[in-house]
Amino acid sequence: MGEQFGNLVRQYPWHVVCLVSLLFIVGQGLLIFLAKKNNWSLRVRPIQILMFVVLFICSLYMIITGQSTM
Repeated sequence: MGEQFGNLVRQYPWHVVCLVSLLFIVGQGLLIFLAKKNNWSLRVRPIQILMFVVLFICSLYMIITGQSTM
C-alpha cells in the first residue's frame, strides 16, 4: 500500500496537494458552521486557513497549466 501511495504522489503531486488543501478548507468551514450553530467555543486560525486557500489556488493553477514546479 505504501508503494502504491508513493507512486501516486510522484505521478500526481499537485492533485494530492489540491485534494488535501480542499479537504482542510471544507473541514474548517464545517467546523466553524457547527460551532456557530451549536454555540460552541472554537479557536479560528485565519492565517492557517488563508495558507491552505493560497495552496489550493496554486495547486489548481499548476494542474490547469500543466506546470510541474513553481
